[in-house]
Amino acid sequence: MEKQVVPGSFSLIKKINTSLILNTIREKGTISRAEIAKLTGLTPATVTNITGELIRHNLILEAERGESSGGRKPVMLKINSDGYYVIGVNISSNEAELIVANLNADIIFSDGFAIARHVSPNAVLDKIVNKLRKWISVNKEKKILGLGVGVHGLVNSQEGISIFAPNLGWENVPIKKILEDELHMPVFLDNDVRTMTLGENWFGAAQNISNFIFVYVGYGIGGSIVIDNQLYKGITEGAGEIGHTTIDLNGPQCSCGNYGCLQVMASEQGLINMAEEMMGFHKNLTPEFIYGLAAQNDSIAVQLVKKQAKYLGIGIANLINTFNPKLIVINGRLTNLEKLVMEEIRSVVERRSMKYLQESCNIIFSRLGEKAILKGTVALVLSETFNNIHDRGKDLTGKE
Repeated sequence: MEKQVVPGSFSLIKKINTSLILNTIREKGTISRAEIAKLTGLTPATVTNITGELIRHNLILEAERGESSGGRKPVMLKINSDGYYVIGVNISSNEAELIVANLNADIIFSDGFAIARHVSPNAVLDKIVNKLRKWISVNKEKKILGLGVGVHGLVNSQEGISIFAPNLGWENVPIKKILEDELHMPVFLDNDVRTMTLGENWFGAAQNISNFIFVYVGYGIGGSIVIDNQLYKGITEGAGEIGHTTIDLNGPQCSCGNYGCLQVMASEQGLINMAEEMMGFHKNLTPEFIYGLAAQNDSIAVQLVKKQAKYLGIGIANLINTFNPKLIVINGRLTNLEKLVMEEIRSVVERRSMKYLQESCNIIFSRLGEKAILKGTVALVLSETFNNIHDRGKDLTGKE
């Protein structure tokens, strides 16, 4: 029986192949068309046609010639890192950070401002727009590919809406529409942890890793799951809420209403709560203060940090047993105590996860640190653009 061709399937295949070629060039740095064909399994003709389009779009360019294997030296291709620029915005619970970066996430401009409690979303977004307009007005020669936004809390990334940002008091804020209407450029939005995950995947420790989990430890605990090179978001974009998995049935109450959550046991707030309970009084403690004492081998601080790391290790063991990832990347201030924290985590994981699953999983600390979120806003734009280059053709070239 003759197979039917699904309408639009050819354009879909072209879209997938283009993304594959772009990411192969990005990952390899410089590469020939023949090597692209070999690595991707695409025909040389397909590679030649698509790379020709990408050169016309100014996304890639021909570099020096490579080493010859006997014949003519091949022409090497690379990402045209300064052909376009990306704007990144991080809206956290107390500040907004703005950057402009090239396609390698090298930052050429940065700015920011504090966000007062209970300030309206319109006031914050207006200030972002005004700062960006000022930069754009004196950099008119720079071609902007798009704007990526990371924001704390629950989001609808498809619609670009901040559903609920509890620390800001925002609900159902159409960030994407507001910024697109004001700045006239494509805007892409996701929550802060998933944005950091993209940063690790494109520019950090998880490059070329198709199955990994990102864990962020701050005043709360967030997680993000990458399966077969795709962020797994869940049916309502709630996947990765590992901070609200139960670690101790008899543990203290979490802000979510449950008891003994990973977040209440292993977050920075959990660390402070344990410190105050151990000392028997309140001292306006901060995580930085406790981590600083632990770095100086203060016995009580070391004990507290080990306890935090132990609970975190239980959560990570559960992730390994559930998802069987190749890599787990941990970010947060506790990673500054690398040896102390990692030894405790690995000790717990060794006891609490299945042997053959833990042996195939590497647990590491992020090297991007606080830069992960802003690098991630760049990756957010690039991932959307690279995956949808044919839908963006007019935007890139100014013509169909």
